[in-house]
Amino acid sequence: MKPEESVGQESRVSRRSLLCGVAALGLGLASDLIPSSADAATGVTVLKNGKLQVALAANKVLSKVGGAITLQLKDGTELAVVRATAAKDGYVALSLSCPHQGVPVQEQGNQWVCPAHGSAFTLAGALQRGPARQALSKFPLAVSAKYLTIG
Repeated sequence: MKPEESVGQESRVSRRSLLCGVAALGLGLASDLIPSSADAATGVTVLKNGKLQVALAANKVLSKVGGAITLQLKDGTELAVVRATAAKDGYVALSLSCPHQGVPVQEQGNQWVCPAHGSAFTLAGALQRGPARQALSKFPLAVSAKYLTIG
């Protein structure tokens, strides 16, 4: 999996951010994308094609706008799935690595905040304040009635 480019944001990426992003994405290898908590109770499975499937029935928090779940991947990085709008396809999948220096962001109220330098992002990943210069990276996400498929 690789995040989509941010539209309308500065495209300059530091070497450190690039290396952190490549490491976090595991170069697209399915073995690196396995969540550390993948099992029936979490509703997260890894498909044969390496994509992650999240069962909506097992993650009721995603039924409300603002609901979010985080998944820790095998390599220690995290991603979040967020219900950003009430629309049927109103979900986003985000990298939780701050684009400023790769520090993991944390959920605080209705935003993601970088504990290192204070960058803040909406729950949907949009940049609210720096020093980061771009939004959190988004992963491709397909929505069906029962599942979200990341990748």
